Amino acid sequence: FTLIFVPSISAQTPTWVADVAPVLYDNCSHCHHEGQVAPFSIMGYEDATTNALSIYSALEDGHMPPWPADPEYRHFVGETIVTDQQIADILAWIEGGMPFGDPDLEPSAPEFNDNGTLLDHVDFVAAIEPYTLQSNGEEYRWFVIPTNFAETKYIQGIEVFAGLPEVVHHADISLDVTGNSAAFDALDPLSGFNGSTGWPTYTTYMNAWQPGAGPAKYPDNWGIPLPPGADIVIEIHYGPGAAEEIDNTYMNLQFVDDPNNVRPISVGWLMSPGNMTDGPLVIPANQVSTFHQEVIPFWSDKSVISICPHMHLLGQSYKVWMETPSGDSIPLCDIPQWDFHWQFYYMFQQPQHIPAGSIFKSEAVYDNTTNNELNPNNPPITVYNGSFTVDEMFLCYFIYANYQPGDEDIILDPDLITAVNEARKSSFSFYPNPVADQVSITLKSNEPKSLLRVLDSGGSAVLVQRIVSGQSIDLSNLAAGSYFLELRTGGAAETQKFVKL
Repeated sequence: FTLIFVPSISAQTPTWVADVAPVLYDNCSHCHHEGQVAPFSIMGYEDATTNALSIYSALEDGHMPPWPADPEYRHFVGETIVTDQQIADILAWIEGGMPFGDPDLEPSAPEFNDNGTLLDHVDFVAAIEPYTLQSNGEEYRWFVIPTNFAETKYIQGIEVFAGLPEVVHHADISLDVTGNSAAFDALDPLSGFNGSTGWPTYTTYMNAWQPGAGPAKYPDNWGIPLPPGADIVIEIHYGPGAAEEIDNTYMNLQFVDDPNNVRPISVGWLMSPGNMTDGPLVIPANQVSTFHQEVIPFWSDKSVISICPHMHLLGQSYKVWMETPSGDSIPLCDIPQWDFHWQFYYMFQQPQHIPAGSIFKSEAVYDNTTNNELNPNNPPITVYNGSFTVDEMFLCYFIYANYQPGDEDIILDPDLITAVNEARKSSFSFYPNPVADQVSITLKSNEPKSLLRVLDSGGSAVLVQRIVSGQSIDLSNLAAGSYFLELRTGGAAETQKFVKL
């Protein structure tokens, strides 16, 4: 592999400035920066060159960037999807000696909060007392964090940092207003408590964290009620083989600014093995099994903002869709290649209106053969529905609110190219479209560091330059086809599509 790094730079070799930095900043830096879960930062040229071998391997084998949901089935907020051409450009850049490019055109790295959080701000940190795992078997344990708020708060964002991310199977988050869970916690001499001491009381189920999950964020002024005096109860399921390791999981909460103007939201596992049409969930040894779910979860109209399918190690795929009373079939989420290590809250680009009486349906595939490299049993054994990692699950989690007319027009994704740019005030405009030879760019602000990139349909940069408002760009050398104009000001970017004649 070291032969790849021979600095044989040619005119065709992609550069850091034009081809690599924009892609890595848009798709990787949100996890690859100090304080986040990634093992190294990608916040500049030096970071990228130092970790070039890891970047090359991860992109070449498709391990990064992780985005299990199929974008051709349904789009979601924050998709980290790198095109085949962009991957080829980055690999060619590394193979070509990692040329920098024009320093005057280098895009600015994105900016994040000092503590690494991806939330806009943090209002409350719920941290467990450090817990030393007691065995090499799987453990379930509950940790109680008092809040002591005098008035109801509404949670608009939740971000969990697992102290042992390779060990924590999940962290379920609930609220208890009875004090029962806190009483059991006080009885146990260790941090938290388990079933030998007692069982927690759940007044409200609030959220869940699974491996790979980022923050759960809700629309402005939408939030989960946190009543006065409520305790936060975090159920942590630890996987096997971690005796004597110390966990210090903590959770960041962001509250709605104005508690007098709030859309309350609810959360729950609306699809479960109890909704199977061909259950129970039993996966025989040496078989690939397919199962289905059907459920009518709502008898009044709702607005769903997020979806999160959940399976274990035998899971191979999970598709969810909806059939409305009028006969429409609406895609909700498709994960064609399930990855236990990357389980996300998929937020819809706009709230999905669920008419009363709509049927949620699903299809999931499980591989209980030796062809499944993650199969925990060799030789395979029959696997049943259960709570341990070596068991299986068939669940789908939703976040929703009571429907209000116009909810489907709310834009949750700031990066939408078409509908969003039509609905919001753009930071730049251009004329004409389609373009014959020259295109004129008008900026809403005359920021001197505005950087314009012209991207082909595969996402590769064909032109990169600094611009000022009113400047004309010569595109006569471009072949006919569809392209994108991307304007970068600071760490923000906006993209608009055009056609070259």
